[in-house]
Amino acid sequence: MKLDVSEALAHPGQEYRFSGTQAIADQEITGDIVRIDDCAVEGEFMADEEGQIAVRGRLRTVAHAPCANCLQDASAEVENDFDEVFQRNGDMEDDEIFAYEGHEVLLDKLVMSYAVMALPIRFLCREDCPGFEYRDPDAIPAEPGTQYPFAGLRQLLDNNEEV
Repeated sequence: MKLDVSEALAHPGQEYRFSGTQAIADQEITGDIVRIDDCAVEGEFMADEEGQIAVRGRLRTVAHAPCANCLQDASAEVENDFDEVFQRNGDMEDDEIFAYEGHEVLLDKLVMSYAVMALPIRFLCREDCPGFEYRDPDAIPAEPGTQYPFAGLRQLLDNNEEV
């Protein structure tokens, strides 16, 4: 999403409204792929006398990832407010600042940053998701080759109780 700030640069201190959508690439977060729908973005921007552009507003989207308990598909609504200053002719590659060149401010980096910051710590398919069904590690597997990841811990616990 691009903002044409030429009018704002000509009239410092004047606020201009904007709205639109911004696509965000899939993100790998703690080993899971999080898919984020296009973000709806709206807000205001204005220039100051030095050519810096203050941008503030709100973004809304939906993020999708595996449920932390059962690995089924899970979704979460994401909303976040932002208030940032874009520096004229700053280093566009610097992750610590937002910068712009010419008369266009690109909001892709800002929207991606604020959407990712607002993601839930854990995605759940439903609030009361019980997770995987408990299975007795001593039971005979239903299918040959089925492994139970906590069977070794169970064996250590059993050995400790015998002592």
